[in-house]
Amino acid sequence: MSMQSLSRLVGPVSIAASALIIVSQFVNLGFGLVLGVQSADSMVHTLKYGLAILAMYVLLLSLTGLYLRQAESAGKLGLAGYLVAFLGTLLVAGDWWFESFIAPRLAAVAPEAMTGAITGSMAVGAGATFGLFALGWTIFGIATFRAKVYPRLAAALLMIGGVVGILAGSTPYQIPLAVAVGWIGYSLTRSEQTKTILPAPAPKGS
Repeated sequence: MSMQSLSRLVGPVSIAASALIIVSQFVNLGFGLVLGVQSADSMVHTLKYGLAILAMYVLLLSLTGLYLRQAESAGKLGLAGYLVAFLGTLLVAGDWWFESFIAPRLAAVAPEAMTGAITGSMAVGAGATFGLFALGWTIFGIATFRAKVYPRLAAALLMIGGVVGILAGSTPYQIPLAVAVGWIGYSLTRSEQTKTILPAPAPKGS
């Protein structure tokens, strides 16, 4: 597959990432608030965080595609934002993996480990995870805003989504970022469709 063909996939992948994050956030809200299913040892807990892992995977693909399409315009700040956002998103996916596969086992055999305040190495890990996630996406949003490759309002929302990302461990604080990524993905998809519809320019001298 050519680079041009891969470039066309950035829009749909970004829309998919946005949709998966929003759906996973609403699933979490639905089960946690409406149905009251909050037990970590339930299959529902595993499934909803499994969906969140998938969302982070597609978000990483989207982030990479969005960066590559504006790499030259975004400069060193864009690269820094991309690298930190990638690491932060990877760590968040790791947290969702823990919640999906380890937390149910802990809840079954050592429920006391699932209660109380987070301290020690867990507190450091949580701070690093969501701190890097927020910092990376905020920097990437700033670089995107400055690059002027994507809609600037979407880039501004990307910055806001990055700042709010410090609370990404709770629902629904990933939604602003998801909307921004989906917005950019939609603009790219529309742009590709316009290129397909418009006729190619006539050769000179015809």
